[in-house]
Amino acid sequence: MKPTNTMQHKNYTCQVLYSNVTDSLTGKVLGMNSLPAFSGKTVGELREAFHHVIDEYLLSCNEKGETPARAFTGNFTVRTTPAIHEALTLHAVSQHTVLAQVMQSAISEYIGNHDIHVGNGEG
Repeated sequence: MKPTNTMQHKNYTCQVLYSNVTDSLTGKVLGMNSLPAFSGKTVGELREAFHHVIDEYLLSCNEKGETPARAFTGNFTVRTTPAIHEALTLHAVSQHTVLAQVMQSAISEYIGNHDIHVGNGEG
């Protein structure tokens, strides 16, 4: 497995960034723009701050009776040229399928060709 600049906690992932100006680490929960960034001087401090942000978010949702948002819903926007959009849509129609299925097949092929690990997405 390749090293990454991420941490995971309770099915949430944060990206870790290092600032040589402040000599500190900053984390941002991926896919959750509503959650604040956090920082620490050490990996341990950053991990503690990350866990705190997630735990407080989940506690707040629980207290409000809300279902916590999932960071990765499986829906995202792909921007391309009108010509590619048209060509892929026509291909989908000719294959008796839909554009979303053509895109899923293309993404699956890309993942397979680039040795990208995909978790089960459950949790």
